[in-house]
Amino acid sequence: MKEPIFLEPIFKDYIWGGTKLKTLFGKNTPYEITAESWEVSTNKNGKSIIRNGIHKGKDLEELYQDKKLRETIFGTKTKEKDIFPLLIKFIDANSNLSVQVHPDDKYAFEKENGEKGKTEMWYIMECKQGAQIICGMKESVKQEQLADILQKTNLEDYLNFVSVEKGDCIYIPSGTIHAILGDTIICEIQQNSDLTYRVYDWGRKDKDGKPRELHVQKATEVVRVENRPNVIKTASWGECEREIYSSAFFKVNKLTIRGIKKEVSNRETFYAMNVVNGTGSIQTKEKNYNLKVGDSFIIPATLGEYELNGNMELLKSYL
Repeated sequence: MKEPIFLEPIFKDYIWGGTKLKTLFGKNTPYEITAESWEVSTNKNGKSIIRNGIHKGKDLEELYQDKKLRETIFGTKTKEKDIFPLLIKFIDANSNLSVQVHPDDKYAFEKENGEKGKTEMWYIMECKQGAQIICGMKESVKQEQLADILQKTNLEDYLNFVSVEKGDCIYIPSGTIHAILGDTIICEIQQNSDLTYRVYDWGRKDKDGKPRELHVQKATEVVRVENRPNVIKTASWGECEREIYSSAFFKVNKLTIRGIKKEVSNRETFYAMNVVNGTGSIQTKEKNYNLKVGDSFIIPATLGEYELNGNMELLKSYL
């Protein structure tokens, strides 16, 4: 595979979304209000369509399930993985998301018909001054208190509010109660799962005027009160490539490009690339491709040498 794979996103018009994915990133969304742009996905609730090259028009799942192509494009580490491991989104939280939690693989497999759990990572692309997110519960909360606390109308008093700024990275392992709060744009890199248990939704109603469904009982079974926020500040990092996150599920590096950086693909794994700031280009032996903030593409495992050029920041996610 001798070219990067560019993808058409899938858009979601959840009620807390805004207009910044269109105005800041130039996303061609059909919705007036767009909450999420699923950039790299084979999930049943939205599959990325390839927009260039010999596989143009196919969805990413078709390529992944083609055993002749899987190792060539996605690397030898995916040989035994029946499900594409990642789901990557841009999220425009114009208002607060629900307070929620995701199960781990074991719980999801047993209670959700063999689904995957969800561990995720957030990278703050834009936010207002003084922005906060919710991540975890206050240290005073004990696990045996959880069932009672999640039923309380003053749940906010027990949640951990964390200040964030552009360039911050936050690790959200499964079992961590959390919420993205308003006026924040993030890149979310996660396991390939769409399982969410809502705990609290700020008294909000859906498009039909009804309260959105909550899942307090399931949340009680999966929340781990000992999970604490882990915020990594990357805004001051100079020109470099540096790991910002590593888990059993995926790894993420941040690349800060100032000029030309020569790269080479890895036969063990694909790289999912998301431009989170600036502009530039990627040059292969075959062609030059322009890049801007909000672009997403895959470096196939067998691409070979390529160059990143410009003044930009990218996230590189891989196995």
